[in-house]
Amino acid sequence: MSTRVQTPSKILITGASGMLGRALHRVLLKENKYLVKGIGFSRLSVQKIELQKVNLLNHEETSAFLHQYQPDVIFHCAAERFPDAFEKNMAASFQLNVDTTKHLANEVLRLGDEYEKTSRKRPYLIYISTSYVFDGGISSMVYPPYKTDSRTNPINNYGKSKWEGECAIRDVLNKNKDNGQGIIVRVPLLYGEDCTDLNESPALEMMKVHLNDSLTGPKKIDDWALRFPTSTEDIAKVLKLMLEELLTEDSNMCMGTYHVSSPYGCTKYELLSIQSKLMNISQDVLQMRATKSSGSSSSAAPRPKCTQLDCSGTWDAIGHKFEFISLEDGMSRALQGFPERFQ
Repeated sequence: MSTRVQTPSKILITGASGMLGRALHRVLLKENKYLVKGIGFSRLSVQKIELQKVNLLNHEETSAFLHQYQPDVIFHCAAERFPDAFEKNMAASFQLNVDTTKHLANEVLRLGDEYEKTSRKRPYLIYISTSYVFDGGISSMVYPPYKTDSRTNPINNYGKSKWEGECAIRDVLNKNKDNGQGIIVRVPLLYGEDCTDLNESPALEMMKVHLNDSLTGPKKIDDWALRFPTSTEDIAKVLKLMLEELLTEDSNMCMGTYHVSSPYGCTKYELLSIQSKLMNISQDVLQMRATKSSGSSSSAAPRPKCTQLDCSGTWDAIGHKFEFISLEDGMSRALQGFPERFQ
């Protein structure tokens, strides 16, 4: 009696050279049930993993690649994710965050129509969004923790672009509730455990105060907004669990929106204090190099005070609550080898 060989699912990761893309690529490559391909544009060799060059801003090139590769699931991690950088290059940032998402959604819809002709399951697009679609209650009067159906009201252009990307997923892929193809995953402030450049994460960049000997005075660090720094390794592990549930025969995973976030909150100054202590830097030295600020600088994109995410719907979908790494343990890993690793 012959047994049917299970064909590995083909997984595609956009933005695979970024913090989350790298972590997700590593986690999924450990599973022999997936064929994983990462695409990028500028950095194509990441931690001994070769990525394929695809310019997502070139829609013809993107379409040709998708129809050649024919993925079962796409994790769309590529984005301009820095609010201040977004403001400085608005048109290109909206193009990357919104236009490419709309194009991917339409292509996934077309692929689904093609797959159905051969009785193949329609593909899915998992879109990584942000907690910055919420305003912290400043205008909406809706306060955290936010559920997936809480009223959104982004107050900076980065948040607005990610919200428009969410709308594209809903409008293009999830019109038909019985045959939806889109999942939205909102995440908070992220940090990577493998970064070698502190600028890659706003949760790590404050530690530059300990690398710069030319500071003329203490640098102002925000001690107003409450953030929930989350390791990309943990986000990747939860995404893997969601993927496993999504691809099961009797999946409980509905098309729609999910939240994934560590429950451990702090301000950036509090986080810098934790980081400094872990790196054996005294509070006296910290106070010489950094001072508390009551908000973002006037030149920065506005931030909400708190956008804590309620993740209960995600835990219901995967069948259990995920245990996130503590801030202290996560930062110890992320800053291992400081300062030499970052110089």
